[in-house]
Amino acid sequence: MRQLRYDDLTVSVAPTAEAAGAAAAERFAAAVRAELATVDPGDAVAVILATGNSQFGFVRAVRERDDIDWSRLVVLHMDEYAGMSADHSASFRRWFADQLLPYVTPRAFHGIRGDHEPVEEELDRYSRLLADLDPAVCVMGIGENGHLAFNDPPADFGASALVHLVDLDEACRRQQVGEGHFPSLAQTPTQALSLTVPALIRPRTVLVVTPEARKANAVRAALEGPVTPDCPASILRTVGHAQLFLDEESAGTLRDQVA
Repeated sequence: MRQLRYDDLTVSVAPTAEAAGAAAAERFAAAVRAELATVDPGDAVAVILATGNSQFGFVRAVRERDDIDWSRLVVLHMDEYAGMSADHSASFRRWFADQLLPYVTPRAFHGIRGDHEPVEEELDRYSRLLADLDPAVCVMGIGENGHLAFNDPPADFGASALVHLVDLDEACRRQQVGEGHFPSLAQTPTQALSLTVPALIRPRTVLVVTPEARKANAVRAALEGPVTPDCPASILRTVGHAQLFLDEESAGTLRDQVA
């Protein structure tokens, strides 16, 4: 696996999406073990995990490992569509119910209730969870428009909140259609509850899993363009405790690779 560096960000390029996911899972397991060693036996550590098609390699690898004590992990996630029930096929709570929770048993899973009204109560509830649990590890991806979670361009790098209600731009919504989550743009939600950029990069270990050719342009903009809210993922270059995992396809348009 090739190791690159862009400003403060470590970048690992694996030959395939599966290999990138496995490498991220190994790093996740090591980070979790290190964090658990710092707390009292029996105490738990909180982690933030991502969802989506690009995370399949990671989640398949991580759920098969035998060196992660899930009984001492509290799992949070990054976002949920506004107004969406947990049983909708595109719900991110449903994603965890299908892809992770049948295979491992964390101490707790706290889903973002996108359909809770009023939405301000849910924003407050999840913000308090994040503040109280102080997640140690965050695993996320980069969207085709460069977003982190649902922080579409231009993202607020200095947000004071931990969770906010956001409008989804057309590029983001088209990605959801392209991945097969919705039949058309008209049927794709226009808002979501999302962790803010500061909340995503605050954990002591940040792992960013971003394979596939459709992410190549966003990866190039994040790594080779300016650090700007117009490419939310570019902020990762300022995060020394972050590591980006690519495959050869998502790294395919990089020009100025720095060893």
